[in-house]
Amino acid sequence: MKLWKKLVGLFFLLVIVDGALRKWVLPSFETALLLLKDVVLWGGFLSYAWSRDPFELPRPLRSTWVPLFLVAYISVVLLQAFNLRQPSLMVSAIGVKAHLAYLPLVVLLPPIIAQATEEQVVKFTSAYAAFVYIPILALCVYQFFQPATAWVNQYVREMATVAKVQEYVRVTGTFSYIGSLTPYLKFNGYLGGAILLAGVQWSRRRLTILGGVILAGTAVVLPMAGGRGPVLLVIGGLVALFLIVRSQKGTRLKILSVTLLFAVVVGQGVGGNALLEGWDALIERAERAGTEEAERRTVGLLLAPIEQAEEAGLFGYGVGTNHQAATRFVAASGWEGRLNVENGVQRIIMELGLLGWGILMALKTALLYIAFRAVRRSQSPVELIISATGFCMLLSNILLPVVFRLVRSALYWGTAGAVLGIWSLQEVRRESRLARSQRSKTTVPF
Repeated sequence: MKLWKKLVGLFFLLVIVDGALRKWVLPSFETALLLLKDVVLWGGFLSYAWSRDPFELPRPLRSTWVPLFLVAYISVVLLQAFNLRQPSLMVSAIGVKAHLAYLPLVVLLPPIIAQATEEQVVKFTSAYAAFVYIPILALCVYQFFQPATAWVNQYVREMATVAKVQEYVRVTGTFSYIGSLTPYLKFNGYLGGAILLAGVQWSRRRLTILGGVILAGTAVVLPMAGGRGPVLLVIGGLVALFLIVRSQKGTRLKILSVTLLFAVVVGQGVGGNALLEGWDALIERAERAGTEEAERRTVGLLLAPIEQAEEAGLFGYGVGTNHQAATRFVAASGWEGRLNVENGVQRIIMELGLLGWGILMALKTALLYIAFRAVRRSQSPVELIISATGFCMLLSNILLPVVFRLVRSALYWGTAGAVLGIWSLQEVRRESRLARSQRSKTTVPF
């Protein structure tokens, strides 16, 4: 295996275990470990660039809008680094890193996908589930039943309190915080659903079992993180996938039957099964919080462009202005253009302005459309697994920011790159089929 492929694999491994290293193994090297995965990824990108054009996307993509929107987004971010409203050059630097650090994945993932065989993908996914994902789920379950003062519930930075669900802690697994674990669990929920769907559609027992195990494990642990939004996004993403996929006769009925059976098991287990106590805790938290908070957040995401239009203007205040680490490099606690809010859409609009935000949304929409096309064209289990996981991931993050959350950003751009690889292979196959058809029409029989 080439060096750049090994470094890409190491990057994703560091994304998963980075928090554990910073919390429990080498807490005194927190900053260095935080930057290590970026160094590894860019090292892989430079190694890749040694023998190939580092900015070249697969040939079929050159006729789409994706390259144009990618270049436009990168250009806006670089220009915004020199926005005259910026409070500090260090703020600009961390802003550029936050926006662009993981974009190399869009270039690196397509050739990896193109060179992988179906057997390799299935073996890798099985090994990943057995040796990475299931141990992390077991750790989360262990955390959930430990007191908040236990060593395993330590966050990266010392905090006076640990977030709880009912009397239980909100789990973080091997990640730094809850906000890092939930995107990872969402990704695996989509992956499990995609594998299960592919297994049922092509009658592959191994894939059906593997997808069911991943999906069931996610269903147990996701509510232990205490967020209603991630649960709804996983359900919504899988429902959308179920509606758009081209299924063989009887596939939808089989999936509906499995889903109904699973729902019955969960419903019967809530209140009686220890592994499903996360659902009890989440339900109680939802009842206490009511619907007002959820409505406020949803409406805030939808109305953010309208609410921030006048204040942000067309060009915004520069990248990094609303990064969580920006306050470390500026003496004043607040400055023009900074928002102390959770709404990531508002923060991005204030950084990039309406023009930059519109370009980013156009890029995300173009990627989602390609993922949709890849799902519809899938002719093998691996094609469906990769494209379906990517579709769900891109759909669930169409409004959510992929800038301020490192894990979400890495998984988003990684799945985007994988989908671009699958779509490109499908397009080459389609072009080859059309060429053969055209030749057969022009051949004169004798």
